Parts: sequence; structure tokens; C-alpha cells
Amino acid sequence: MVSLKSVSLIYTILFGIVVIVLFVTIAFRIYQGFISSSDRKPIKEINGNWFLKTLKILFGISMFMMIINIPFYGLIGSAVRSVVPNYLNNIMISAVILLAGIECFLTFSISKKLLEKTFKKVELSIAVLIMLPLSIYLAINISNMFDYPQTDKCYLIDLPVKGDWIAGHAGGSEQVNYHCAYEAQKFAIDIVKVDESGMFYKNEGKEIEDFYTLNENIYSPVDGIIVNVVDSFANQQVLNGSDKKNPAGNHIVIEIENERYLFLAHLNLGTIKVLKGDIVKAGDLIAQAGNSGNTTWPHLHMHIQDKPIIDNKNAKAFPFRFGKMDRKRWLGWTNVKDGFLVRNDLFRNS
Repeated sequence: MVSLKSVSLIYTILFGIVVIVLFVTIAFRIYQGFISSSDRKPIKEINGNWFLKTLKILFGISMFMMIINIPFYGLIGSAVRSVVPNYLNNIMISAVILLAGIECFLTFSISKKLLEKTFKKVELSIAVLIMLPLSIYLAINISNMFDYPQTDKCYLIDLPVKGDWIAGHAGGSEQVNYHCAYEAQKFAIDIVKVDESGMFYKNEGKEIEDFYTLNENIYSPVDGIIVNVVDSFANQQVLNGSDKKNPAGNHIVIEIENERYLFLAHLNLGTIKVLKGDIVKAGDLIAQAGNSGNTTWPHLHMHIQDKPIIDNKNAKAFPFRFGKMDRKRWLGWTNVKDGFLVRNDLFRNS
């Protein structure tokens, strides 16, 4: 059986290789640009060569844009950040920023080889053709990561959990939430419990008991009526569980109002504490988290739609925000009112 620790090790090795390559490249560029700088001329002292100068400027612009882009994609957009050590992820981000910064500085000078060698001009041209469109595309799409309906268009609900959690998939765009590809679950969130270090599992991450989410209490995030309860599916194996016929596994459906239903899915067998027809208030204990249904490891799935059946293809999703929470999106915790989650957000009750 594959363990999450082995998956994490693979990504850690890959990230480590990338970091080594980045620092070797940084050392090489520092040597070229600063130690053997006699080989370079300031761009303003070079007559003519407007095509070459334009290429240098365009490459510098693309590198500057990468400095802006990389924190967003490395800290928020990354789908593998949760399985890579934080220190390694941060080192890689810093290395990319440092390398891009060096390239920005070197934009203002041109090496003798670049002036004289055709293949060097071809290399620079290819780099510009790749990096400029890529950096522009990434920059344009940064705003999409935070694209979410305004508060007056959202349901305001409570957090369904207590303690420290992280959002695996959340937000209003496919860049941070794969659910957005499905109309019925466009604003769905998948969340997992984490420890003080930000890890969401212990030991090998091979058994469901290794995950902090398992058996965590789930609370109703809204006032409403229980209109459906499914409590008949065993937990799946970690990284090897697939139930396409019953994707939600054990789940609860709460009617918030007419044609508005909140789903809480992948619950643990035998832990659901409500019955169909029960009236619940926000904050009521209703179940415990599990790994039932079509799931990779223990987590809680939640979304709101206009049909009471989860796999109704004609269902439409509705956005929601949390009335209050503490959220860590960048460096520190902030108290947020009427806030929403995106991928890799840490959060807890305020």
C-alpha cells in the first residue's frame, strides 16, 4: 500500500533537485555578471543593436513579473504545497526570486558573447518567447485566485469544525479549486485538520488513523432541517479508495431554505448524530469526519447547491462565506469577518 509519506518523499526529492539546480544557476550567473563583469558593457554605452537591446529589456520585464508571480503560485496556487516541507517550498520560492532579481539587474548590461555570437542571440530570443508570454499569463491570472462573489451574494455560515485546519481545495476559480469545473460544486471546499507544525498526518500517512481529521467533530454551520442522511459506507483506504457510485460516502444534507441545501460529506460510519427531519442550529454537533466515498484521505467536503441530491447534474452551486474566523494566508494570522477560503489557507475559530 502506498503511503502519503512516500508520496511526500518523492515531491521533496524533486523540489530538492530543483533547488540545487536553481542555486547552481544563481552561482553561475553571479560569476558571469559580477565577478567577470569586465566582459560586460552597460546597455546605454552600446550603439545600435536595437533588436538585442529590446530582447534584453523584454527578458528583464518577464523576470520582474516572475518576482511578483512566484509568491502567489508557490504559496497559494500550489496543489502540492501540503506534501512538501514548508522550509523547502520557501527556499525554492526564494531561489526563484533571487535568480529573477539577478536577471533583472543584468538586463542593464550585455556580455561580449551575446554581442558577437549568433547562438547566444538565438538563446535569448527563445528565452523571451517562452518567459514573456508565460509571465504575462501568470500575472493576469493572479487575480483569478481571489475571484469570489461579494458578501451580499453569499450565504454567511459558521465554520463546521474547531481547531486548526487547512483548505486543500477552496475558492472561486479552478486555479485554486478543482471543484469549480463542476457547476453543482463550484464553491465547494475540502479541508483537513493540522497539528502545530501544519502537518495533516503523522507516522507514514498509510492508515486512516494517521490523519488528524479522522473522528474530528463536525458541527452544523447553519440553522436548518436535515433532509437526508446517508450512514452506510465504510472508510476507504488511504490513496487507494475510490467509490464513483457513492462519491459523497456518508453525508448529511441540511435544508437552509427552499431549494438551498448544504452538504457535509465523507463522514465516518456510525458517527452521524442526526436523523432525517431533525431541526439543527448552527454549532450543533452532528457527526465526525471520516474517509468514506470517493476520497484520497480523511477530509471534510462542504458545499451548497439547489438540489437535495449530490450527484444531480442539473444542480447549481451557491457561494458562502464564514461569519468570523482567524485565517493565515501569508505570514501571520488575521481575524477575518465574512471571509472565504482559497487553497492552502490555514484557519481556525476566532
